[in-house]
Amino acid sequence: MFDVSFWELLVIGVIALIVVGPERLPGLMRTLGLWVGRARATFYSVRDEIEREANAQGLRDTQRALRDTERDLREGVQSTTDSVRSEAERARQGVEEAAGAAQAGNQAGTSTGDDDATQHRGDQAER
Repeated sequence: MFDVSFWELLVIGVIALIVVGPERLPGLMRTLGLWVGRARATFYSVRDEIEREANAQGLRDTQRALRDTERDLREGVQSTTDSVRSEAERARQGVEEAAGAAQAGNQAGTSTGDDDATQHRGDQAER
């Protein structure tokens, strides 16, 4: 805080001894010590409060960053899920269309085969 050397304190002590006198000097030193202690306690209290506020602000910033990251992750997962669902739906529709086409082809082949068999029987009956 303040840079006070030993010699500066000695000079202040000698001046105080001359001005106040040897009878009241111990009381003055005690009072001065109390005031210095209170000043230090106040200083440390203010410093601790500022540090707590700075830490709280840092925690709030971290919490905000975590919320933003969580939101971004949720959006990414949601978009991935939506694209997978749409691709699965397209694949399902493709399979249904292919199955429908195959079934229609089987029905057409079966009816054509029946017609051929019937015609073949008719040809044999004529012979």
